[in-house]
Parts: sequence; structure tokens; C-alpha cells
Amino acid sequence: MRYTFSELTFFFFLYSFLGWCMEVAVLSVHRQKFIDPGLLSGPICPQYGVTMDLLLVFFPSLKGNYLIQFLACVAVSNIVDALAARLAEKTTGRRMWDIEKRAVFSSLPGFAYSLTCGLLSVLALAFVQPLAFILAHLLGNRVRLILNIALLVIFAADLFTVGFALRGDRKAGRAQEAFARTLRSTANSFGERLSAHIHIRLENAYPPVMDIGGHAQERKTFAKGVTLAKLFWVFLICALLGDLIETVFVRCVSHIWMSRSSVLYGPFSIVWGLGAVVLTVVLTPLAKKGDRYVFLGGFLLGGTYEYMCSVFTEIVFGKVFWDYSNMPLNIGGRTNVLYMFFWGVLSVVWIQILYPHLSSLIEKIPVLTGTILTWVLAALMIVNALLSGLAITRYTARQEGTAKDTAIGEFLDDAYPDSLVEWVWPNMRESKKV
Repeated sequence: MRYTFSELTFFFFLYSFLGWCMEVAVLSVHRQKFIDPGLLSGPICPQYGVTMDLLLVFFPSLKGNYLIQFLACVAVSNIVDALAARLAEKTTGRRMWDIEKRAVFSSLPGFAYSLTCGLLSVLALAFVQPLAFILAHLLGNRVRLILNIALLVIFAADLFTVGFALRGDRKAGRAQEAFARTLRSTANSFGERLSAHIHIRLENAYPPVMDIGGHAQERKTFAKGVTLAKLFWVFLICALLGDLIETVFVRCVSHIWMSRSSVLYGPFSIVWGLGAVVLTVVLTPLAKKGDRYVFLGGFLLGGTYEYMCSVFTEIVFGKVFWDYSNMPLNIGGRTNVLYMFFWGVLSVVWIQILYPHLSSLIEKIPVLTGTILTWVLAALMIVNALLSGLAITRYTARQEGTAKDTAIGEFLDDAYPDSLVEWVWPNMRESKKV
């Protein structure tokens, strides 16, 4: 696919910002305080935008050949990283990072760093780029042009400001001191103001949690109790384990390997993940009353939940993802008594044995690390679900002959063809009840 200059400019700023967010997250987790890694005042690391634009322009035909694409990503990311280091050294008068230690063949850490960059680039091309392309076209050509011009002006002004601030001291031989002073006064100002604003807002909104003296006792333990953060981790872990369990079960019963995932990227079963969340919220109060209460609650709750999920997917997508009509004691083909029994047994095992240990494990995550990971993983899962919904909707339109020739539609056709959709959701079929 050929991209226009306007699209590439938009992608440059988008990936530069996402790269900045990633570096802030990694450094902040490592040092347990806010760290702005950028040279510029704005939230942007241009080397990430340049890398992704080069990959989009020169390697669009490698889609699907992941090994070659991975090697290309490793090479391009290393070249851009080296050039960025040299340019920063010439601009600031000091070495920003030791490029020799980050080169792919220089050392074991350099090899690991290069492989990580290549892997992240492949994931970005497969996972982020579809949404970025859709977002660029949803904005429209005129809005995107205005946004690009505004960002280019701000970017140029940022470059000029930092360069001018360092120019005089660099000539006088005081580049290292000037660099440190400039970073304190410019690059970290955005993060410091943002962090201060958030803390003030939290203190005003939740005085019982964070007192005036700054003693945040409740924040010392990550996701203590049944919180939204803990429920998200429960959803993510159980969605992964549930998909793996179903895959192995189908293999043992049908002697075939079949995808049981609910989304395009990753072995995640949303039904299992949400089911674990529902069981945790509803059945936790029954844990003290005994196993039979938990079993009965899980038996009824699990069957109702599975039935509602079947109805929901049929209404929204017009597709049926599972059908138990050929099984005895089924309820409308959407669930059956045998699986409801399994839900009851699983509820007892989950509430009485698995969840307490998992809850304790989640609470051991450091507060800052857990908070950042929760937001990042939640954003990725939302993007994953959105792309999956778009892929199914476009697939349905193609099957019905109603697909329109639009830029977004053509992109979805190329990125998620029928063969891929049918492989991810092999049991998906047209609904006869809608």
C-alpha cells in the first residue's frame, strides 16, 4: 500500500508520541518516578516516527512474512537509533546514549535491545498501524492537513528553542552543563506540570485516600481488594488461560488444533475473561457460606452468562460463534446443562482456591509498575477488540456483497482477508435467528 505525504506526516507524529509514552513508562517504572527521556520540550521522540515511516514506505510487501519483516525491523530500527544518537551528540555536545552498547552485534545487551526493537516494530505494524490508518482517514484530508501543519510548526519551534538555548553555551565549551540545565527547564516541565496537576486533583477529589501530608496508605498496595485494576488483571489472565484450556480441550476431543480466540491478536477468550470477572464480583460474598452455595450460584450464573453472550454476539454481529443444538439438555442451542455443571465446579475451584492466590499475586506488583501496565494493556486490549469488530463487520459485508469501496474498507480487506477471519473464528456462521 502506498501512503501519501500527509498520511506519513500524521504517522510520524503519532508514533513519535507513542514512542515517547513507551520510554516514559519504562524509565518511570525502572526509577519509580516520572522520567522524561526526550531532548525536546514536547512529548515526542522523533526516532520512533522516522523508523515507522521508513518501514511503511520501504517494506509494505513483507506483510505476512514475519521472519523477514522482523529482520527488516531490526535493521531499520538500529540504523535510525544510531543516526539519532549521532545527531543528538552533535546538537547537544554530549553523548545521549552509548550506541555501541545498543548495537545488535556489540554485546548480549545490545543483541537483546535490537531484538526488542524489532519485535516492537512488528507488533506496531500489525497491531497499531491498522487503527492509525483508520484514524487518519476518519479525520479527513482537510482536518489531517491542518493538524499536520500545526504539529510541524510546533515541532520546528521546539527544535529551534532547544537548539538556540544550547548554542551559546556549547560555543563557550559548557555544553554538558547547558544540556542538563536545558533538560531541567524544558523537557521535564511537561511531565512535572502534568504530575502536579494529577496529584492536586486527586487530593481534592479523594481526601480520605490521600491526605494533606502526602501519606497515601491505600496506595502502598496495588489493586488491594476487589478494584477495577484487579478485575482487569483477572479478566486478562483468565481470558488467556481460558483460551488455552479450550484449545487443548478441542484438541483432545476433536483431534484438531482450532483457534478459540475472541480477538484477532493473541490467544484471549473474552467470554472466559468476562466470566471470571462476573464470578468474582457476584460469588465472592458467597465464599464464606460454603461450597454448595458457590456451586449453585456458578451453575445458574454461568449458564445465564453464556446464554446472554450468545444473544449479544448474534445481535451485534449477526453471527453465531457457538451452537450446542446437537447436544442433549441444551437451552436454545446457546448453553446446556452439562456446561452449566462445569460452570458450577469451576466457580468453586475459582472462588475457594485460585482467586485468593491470584489476588495475592496481583497485589505484589509495585504500585507505579502496576498502574502503568494496567493502562497500557487495557488500551491494547481495547484496540484489539475494536479491530476485531471491524474485521468481522467488513467480512460480513464482503460475504453479503454490500462492501463499499472506501479507503478504510480496502485497508481492512487487505489486512484482514476472509482466510484470516475464518481461521481466527472457525465456528462463526450466519445467524438463522436474526
